[in-house]
Amino acid sequence: MPKVKLPSGHTWAYVDANPQGTTTILCIHGFPDLGFGYRHQIGPWARAGFRVVVPDMLGYGGSSAPIDPSQYTTKRLADDLAELLTALGVSRAVVVGHDWGSFTATRMALWQPNRVLALVLMSVPYTPPALAPTSLFHIAARAPNLAYQLFLASPEAAPALEANLPHFLALTFQSPSAFAIDFTGMGAMRAQLDSAPSPATVSAIPCVLKGDALRPYLAAFRAHGLTGPTNYYRTARTRSLEEISNGTLALPPSLDVLSIYGTLDPTIAPAALKAQRRFVSRLTEMPLKGTGHWVMVEDVREEPQWKIGGAEDPLEKWREHLSSGGWKEGDGDGGAVGRTVLTWLKGLGITGVRKTKL
Repeated sequence: MPKVKLPSGHTWAYVDANPQGTTTILCIHGFPDLGFGYRHQIGPWARAGFRVVVPDMLGYGGSSAPIDPSQYTTKRLADDLAELLTALGVSRAVVVGHDWGSFTATRMALWQPNRVLALVLMSVPYTPPALAPTSLFHIAARAPNLAYQLFLASPEAAPALEANLPHFLALTFQSPSAFAIDFTGMGAMRAQLDSAPSPATVSAIPCVLKGDALRPYLAAFRAHGLTGPTNYYRTARTRSLEEISNGTLALPPSLDVLSIYGTLDPTIAPAALKAQRRFVSRLTEMPLKGTGHWVMVEDVREEPQWKIGGAEDPLEKWREHLSSGGWKEGDGDGGAVGRTVLTWLKGLGITGVRKTKL
């Protein structure tokens, strides 16, 4: 069973596809997602020869979900991810992150630079280490499109999200053309949840989760709730103090970074992209036209009927299936994200195939 208890005391659940691959891709998901969010890329990347390791992040799915928000600082997450690689016998990996996973991936490159071979950031651009104590209020003041995070950090967030789970997931996984329902501003997400629309209204919201894909998310979040996932938003000040305490943190200038983002993503501010270009020496940007926030799933085919396991860990069987060879099934290419990452890595000379001497 693909789970491991790390020195931190936390248990992490993960997919380990093609463990014979010579180069590892470590995939970090965001909010409100799961390792399942990479379901379309795992097979294509593994079939290309890479070992693909995809954990449920702390607080999600089959992994531990501590109540204490201090366990979720990006330094602690980076340390755990490095220990996960160590447990799997991996020295360095191509680290891929989406949303919160993108921010966490950048912090892994800061706190654990010797473990990162290359960096792929999706939907959240690189931001440099904090220079002063930071709070979510400061972040929302600088970027009003991130003001919804104030609600997610509040004590009432998890109960409200759990009580309105189908509506919450429909809002966050909206198709980009549907962003007339804007939850990004101050108080907007709470107001949307409080509006209590009918099930028919919720199901009519255009969603990037096609076919049967919504059901695994509902099962996973109903199993363990959203206290763990929302704890990430309660770490702003603590993680800024961690970064300030180490005045030498810096992105390695030789690190190659690929930034993928949708041109219709309402959570990306132009200032963030401008800052990224200033601070990343070896940057390749790939804007996906007509795509929103959920770049991994927006241009893929209709989803099949997914196997759901027990109530305690609904996606355990899915992780076990992929880790035991299920990644060999199918013929998809992972959509724009799958193709773009493989092309970029090939250009860097990074492959999953062992070179043989002639």
